[in-house]
This record gives sequence, C-alpha cells and structure tokens, in this order.
Amino acid sequence: MRPGGGVLSILSKNENKKYPILITEVKNQGTNDLRAKEGKTKQAKGNAIERLGKNVIGFRTALLHESIFPFVCFGEGCDFAPDSSILDRVITISMFGDLNKISVHNEGPNGIFNHGSFYFREIKWTVDEMAKIMKEFAEKSVLYKNR
Repeated sequence: MRPGGGVLSILSKNENKKYPILITEVKNQGTNDLRAKEGKTKQAKGNAIERLGKNVIGFRTALLHESIFPFVCFGEGCDFAPDSSILDRVITISMFGDLNKISVHNEGPNGIFNHGSFYFREIKWTVDEMAKIMKEFAEKSVLYKNR
C-alpha cells in the first residue's frame, strides 16, 4: 500500500452478486515539518483531505443501499498533529464519528450515519498496523453479509 493508494476487497456469495467488504485508502499529508528544516516557508494544508472527501462521497453514494459502510482510511503526516485544523475536516468527512475507531455499521435514525473508519496521526503507519485493523474490519463486514 502506498500513500494515495487504495484497496477494494469483495466477497462473492455466488457468481451473480458481489459485496464490498473492505475499501481502504492511505493519505499522506504535510511537508511543512521538512520544509521548516530546509528553511522554506509553509505550504497550504488540505489537498489530500479534499480528495478524500470527494472519494468518500462517491463510495457513500454507491453504497446507499447497504447498512454498512466498509471504508477505512489511514492518514499520516505532520498535518494530522492533534492540534491541527485538518483533523476537523476529517471529522466532518466521517459524519462526526470517532476517529481511530472501527465503525462498520450505519448508525442513527434509519441508519443515516455511515461514518466509516478514519485512522489519522502524525507518524507513518506500518503495514502490520494497518493489516491488523483492516482484518478486524473485514471480519465484521463478512459477518454482516453472512447473517
């Protein structure tokens, strides 16, 4: 997996019907820490998150007929420091769901909140860390589809 890259995993109950069980994306945002070390000025924040917002709108629209939203995003970089205003944008994209928590099932009245799962921090995610979260997430999605 690479920043900006994604994975789509599909469960097929039979030849005619396929169900998404895991959609993932990785976002890296923020070079101002590196720029400061080089004596350069700060750049604007937010490009990766703006693209994420557009992608999430598309995924949500495609999955409106489901009562789960099998989406996980991992964000890393200095723009995701705990005091960053960029995290406020991520929280808005997640429909005000909790960050760094698995959220598979739609919530609220008539399931109107399909939060998804958004894991964001400054330090780089390891493949093992992401794999552990994605495995748990996919298991919950499969259980939903196999009930």
